[in-house]
Amino acid sequence: MKKKLILLVITILLSLVLLDCGGGKSLVGDFVKEGVKVSYAPAVGDTFYYRQNTDSRTEFSVKGNFSSTLSKTRSYESFTVNSVVNDTTEVTYKYLFTETGVFRSGSYEKSDEEDPTIGQTFTIIVGPDGKLVNWRGLDDLEFDSESEIDRGEMIASDYACLYFDHFPPEPIKIGSTWERENTMEISTEKGEMHRRATKTYTVDDFVLRDDRKCVKCRINIEINNESEGTGASEEGTFSVRNEGRGEGNGILYFDFETGIPTYSSINWTMDFKQLAVDNQTQEEYEFTYYQEQKVVYSLVDKSEVPE
Repeated sequence: MKKKLILLVITILLSLVLLDCGGGKSLVGDFVKEGVKVSYAPAVGDTFYYRQNTDSRTEFSVKGNFSSTLSKTRSYESFTVNSVVNDTTEVTYKYLFTETGVFRSGSYEKSDEEDPTIGQTFTIIVGPDGKLVNWRGLDDLEFDSESEIDRGEMIASDYACLYFDHFPPEPIKIGSTWERENTMEISTEKGEMHRRATKTYTVDDFVLRDDRKCVKCRINIEINNESEGTGASEEGTFSVRNEGRGEGNGILYFDFETGIPTYSSINWTMDFKQLAVDNQTQEEYEFTYYQEQKVVYSLVDKSEVPE
C-alpha cells in the first residue's frame, strides 16, 4: 500500500511538472517551420491592460547593521501601441493603480504612502535595434534634486530595456536567439552614472495559451551599473562610488497574431554596494543592498483594474 501511495504521489508530481513546463499546447503548421515575424504592428491603435505582481526579499547592511524585509506589490497599467513604422515602435504606458505592503511578525501591512506615478503617462520610442530612441511624458514627476538625475528618463530607460520586448525584423523559429543591449550615460555636476543592460531571447516553442497563438521565449537579462559623485549630509560632504549588478531569467509569451505580450515571469537577483568617504576625515562607510524578486506580468481585462 505504501509503495502504491509513493507511486501515485510521483505520478501526480510529474503531471504537475509537465503541465507547468508546457505552458500551453504546442502549435504545428508551416508557419512554425518557416518562422513567424513578430511585431507590435497588429496592435497599433489598441490599448491593453496588465497586472504586475512582485514579491521581494531585500537585505540591507549599513555600517555593520543588518536588516531585511519581505514585501509584495500589486500594480496595474495600460499599454497603447501608437505606431510601428520601419520597425521603429512607439508605445504609451499609463500607471493606473498600485498597492504595496510588507510582512511584519507574520502579517501583511499595506503601505499608506501614495505613489506619485499613478495617473501619469509616458511614451517610449524604440528603434529597429531595440534601443531607446526618445521618450516623453511623466510631466508631473518631481525632479530628483539630490542626485540631479531625471527620474522620468530613468523610468523610460528601464521600460525600454527591461519591460518592453523587442523582436528581430526577420521571421523567428524554434531555437532562434537574439540580443538587445541598452546603455545609459548620465553626467551631472554631482557625478556620473554608467549603465548597460543586455537582454537575450531564445525561442522555445510556439504554443496555444489561453486561446492565443503565442511565441514562447526564454529571457536572460544582465544589468551592470557604476556611478560616482558627491553627497552631503549634516555630518559633511562625501565622495561616493556605487557598483551594482542585476541578473534576471524567466519566460515570455507573446501573442504574435494580436501583437502583444500576454504573460511573463522573471526571477531577479540584484547586488548593490556603495562606498562613501568623508572628505574631511577620510573615514569610510559601506552600504550593501541585496534583493531577490519574482515579477509576474499578466494581460487582464479592463474590468479587473481597481477603481
